[in-house]
Amino acid sequence: MQATSGEQRSPGVYGVDPDGREQQVHPYQGGPYTLSDVVHLFDLGRLEDGGRGNETVLVLTAEEASTLKTMADAYSFDYEEGFIEMCLEMVLFADRLVGGQGDGEVRFTANF
Repeated sequence: MQATSGEQRSPGVYGVDPDGREQQVHPYQGGPYTLSDVVHLFDLGRLEDGGRGNETVLVLTAEEASTLKTMADAYSFDYEEGFIEMCLEMVLFADRLVGGQGDGEVRFTANF
């Protein structure tokens, strides 16, 4: 699913490709988790300004995205199932863009 800036988006996490197009990476499943939990719980990525309204923006390097997979697997029984699924879906998106190597960064936004 691709979204444009004028389109109403369903609650979830959206990855941004190098051309600036957004693609839903994770549909929000309800529950007490947010995109900023990646920073707060795993100390990965950086939060940035630039979201629309209530959006959270997270930027991960290729190395951080790879580490996110390890962390999500290691803590899969300790955190909310929706949070772990969100992390793993973000990793899949990042792998398609930067392949876990190089200096690439992946930008995610969440509207929940």
